[in-house]
Amino acid sequence: MPDQRLPLPPFAKELIARLQSTSPPWPIMICFGRDAWQRARQWQSNPTVWALVCPSNSAPAHFRWPVLGLMLIVDWQYDHATGRDEVMALVKVLLGYGAEWVAVWPSWVDFSQPAFEYDPRLPVGQRWVQVRDEIVVYRLNEESGGG
Repeated sequence: MPDQRLPLPPFAKELIARLQSTSPPWPIMICFGRDAWQRARQWQSNPTVWALVCPSNSAPAHFRWPVLGLMLIVDWQYDHATGRDEVMALVKVLLGYGAEWVAVWPSWVDFSQPAFEYDPRLPVGQRWVQVRDEIVVYRLNEESGGG
């Protein structure tokens, strides 16, 4: 049971109300990193989408996330306060609150560029090297009961 004393993240009260409507929003974005507030407002200008903000000056665990059973997209803009460790902490918290799955979209990445490059100087089996971030989807491990 989530700690009801924790505050909701920014824009969550509106999300809760919209989820009760006859046309709930899809997708649900979690804006994280550089310009998160501005990006959330841009997403919300689309009537079918809703966005929450995870402020970079607060730990994700300091909020009560109303995401039970939802499929989420983390719109991640890298900055000094929101690196890989911080986005993984956010994913773990969202899954802990019952999100069905969480896709992390590194929105600064140019996806028209190759994700891997071949380096013949490296040992066999290690020659394909990842050179840019990719979209990754995390979901609850259903076999272990969601943990």
